[in-house]
Amino acid sequence: MPIEKTHLHKIIPEPGGLPNAKNDASRAFEVLKAGGVVIAPTEVGYGLLAASTEAVQKAFAAKKRKPGHAQGVIGTYQLHRELHILDEKRFEMTRVLTHDLDMSFGVVAPFRADHPRLRQLTSETLANCTKNETLGMFVGGGSFLLELGRLNDEDGQIMLGSSANLTGRGQKFRVEDIENEIKEAADLIVDYGLQRYYTYGRASINFDFGNMKVLRMGSCYELFRERMAKFWGVKLPEDPDYKTGPKEE
Repeated sequence: MPIEKTHLHKIIPEPGGLPNAKNDASRAFEVLKAGGVVIAPTEVGYGLLAASTEAVQKAFAAKKRKPGHAQGVIGTYQLHRELHILDEKRFEMTRVLTHDLDMSFGVVAPFRADHPRLRQLTSETLANCTKNETLGMFVGGGSFLLELGRLNDEDGQIMLGSSANLTGRGQKFRVEDIENEIKEAADLIVDYGLQRYYTYGRASINFDFGNMKVLRMGSCYELFRERMAKFWGVKLPEDPDYKTGPKEE
């Protein structure tokens, strides 16, 4: 659907401008800091980001989600190390996958509930980010999201997010495809065009590193599976839609 004129003033880069991850992330950070909602590129589709209870509630209302629906922390490898409780071997897995192999995925693991960043959240909001004493965090997501995460780390702000779409409508990989109700709720829209993993039509991988268990076969799961086997000998179920075994003659 075409972008309505009423939304154009919210969009960066402006028409004729070029993406600048550092400057655009700085702008998004200021909007989040002021209690606003940001639509942002995440490689696995556009996300709806918030960093205050009021902004989270506004985002949920726009998505037409029921209270108690899960959401995730969006953060850096540094924040993942601070919040999650894992042994060094598993932290090394996530470091290599996100830093050396440039992957983006959701890390689920036990967490430090007393960490100052998490104490910023209300008990209700924290409950929506956790399940069975584990916390989900999306790590990675491209240059813009990494820079935004760095700014959050410097400031001590914690950022939450979910997909930028009405509940049940699937990932949106172009701003033009995001429903108007979602765009109206946003205070800033960072439009970096078609996102990298649109061919999958999926959200991110979610992997429980505490129990070494696949929770969701998301975008690029076949790469994740192959790399876990190749570098750490971890055998995971094959993706039925993206098989990587020898092709039949």
